Amino acid sequence: MRFVASACVLCLFGACGDARTATQAGERAGALIAEAAEAAEAVEVPEQEPSVDPEPSTEADVPSGPSARDETYVAHAIPVEAGYAAGSLSTFAVSIESQGEWHLNELFPFSLAVEGEGLNFPKDTLAQTDAAEWSEESARFDVPFTPVAGEHEVRATVRFAMCNPTSCVPKTAELALNLAAR
Repeated sequence: MRFVASACVLCLFGACGDARTATQAGERAGALIAEAAEAAEAVEVPEQEPSVDPEPSTEADVPSGPSARDETYVAHAIPVEAGYAAGSLSTFAVSIESQGEWHLNELFPFSLAVEGEGLNFPKDTLAQTDAAEWSEESARFDVPFTPVAGEHEVRATVRFAMCNPTSCVPKTAELALNLAAR
C-alpha cells in the first residue's frame, strides 16, 4: 500500500520519468506518508459502547419466574395461600409496582392472560377493570382458579405500559408460578 501511495504521489508531483525529480518527489512523498502515519497514531479514538436501542424493550428482561423487572417496573406472581384445596375456587395474585419516576399508564389496553395444566380459570384474560387495586404507582390482580390435585405451573403474560414525564413504553412481563393443590 505504501509503494502504491508513493507512486501516486510521485506522479502527482510530476516526477514520472525524471530521476532527480523523482528522488525529490519520493522524499517528499515519504515525508507526507510518515506525517500521515504519525497523525493517525496520535488520534485518540474513544471506546464505544455497543449500540443500544434507545427505547426500552417491550419484552421482559428476565426469563419466566415469579418475578420480572426492569428499570421501570417490578412484577410478581404470588401465591395467596400456602397450599390450595383441589376442586376449590382459589386465587393467586399478580402485582406490578412502578420504579423511580415511572408510572402505570391507565389509558394503555392492559391485559393479563393466564394458563396452566390442571388449572381451570373462570376468566383466562383479565383487563384493568378486573384489578383488585389500581393506581399509577401499583396494580394488583387476584386471579381466580380451580386446581386439580397435584403440582401445577401457572403462566401469566402481563401487557401494560410504563410512562415517565417524557415518554410511554409498552411492556410485557412473563411470569411463572408453581402452585400445589391437595
